Amino acid sequence: MLYIKINENNKQAKSLIQYIKTLSFVEVIDIENEEKITKEQFLKDIKKSFKEVKANKTKHLKDVLKVK
Repeated sequence: MLYIKINENNKQAKSLIQYIKTLSFVEVIDIENEEKITKEQFLKDIKKSFKEVKANKTKHLKDVLKVK
């Protein structure tokens, strides 16, 4: 799991967010309208992500996007 903070105050950011929302493997959570993520939850998610990478349960972004 990966968290990215995007400032939505410009046209490029809005376009990027719209594109990201179209991807089947992405879930967009607006934390201003959701419960705030605690430091403990964030660290737990990061540790889980590292385990998934070490276990080869993830794909490289270039492979997902079909980029050479």
